[in-house]
Amino acid sequence: MTRPPGGRPATTSARELADTAQRLFLECGFENVTVEDIAAAAGVSRRTFFRYFSTKSDVLWVETPGENEQFAKLLAHADPALPYDQVITQAALITHRITSPGQREWALHRAQLVFSAPAVQAQIWGAFQGWRSEGRAFAARQTGLDEDGFFPLAVGQALVAAMLTAHEYWVENPQTELEPALVRALSLHLPPDPRFVREGR
Repeated sequence: MTRPPGGRPATTSARELADTAQRLFLECGFENVTVEDIAAAAGVSRRTFFRYFSTKSDVLWVETPGENEQFAKLLAHADPALPYDQVITQAALITHRITSPGQREWALHRAQLVFSAPAVQAQIWGAFQGWRSEGRAFAARQTGLDEDGFFPLAVGQALVAAMLTAHEYWVENPQTELEPALVRALSLHLPPDPRFVREGR
């Protein structure tokens, strides 16, 4: 593709580089955008880009470490008497809470690319590793089960499936909001808390 002329003043923020890259991906197609295109549009050198990211698709996960950290902290401070799925749902909603039009646009565009660009799809498993492992460990702690057992494992996998289900529905129905889709997907995917099933609650 032809690089945009000029460019902005030098950018040193990973998030600003990610914003620029995502805009180019959506305007020109993910496969048509190069690292050089992103650097030129951001007004930085190719070398500067690689100080922040290893590949162009990595820019889409710029917020993932922060999201994982917030999710883990919310689970760590949960009331042990609550059903595990209630806690996970609330933590997921807080972590994905959208508070501005710009944040909504970023999140929706990222989801669109996740479901349309093969190179991005190949990273999903790694991107959701934090959610899967934290959900599994929390389910074990909250229910008193062995983390290596079947139930915690199923919870970790179900959490990832619910995240993908909610985001794919949002991409297909962009006039809707992500939060109700997350609530519905989590309620469908997460298995019942075995403590309350046994107690008939």
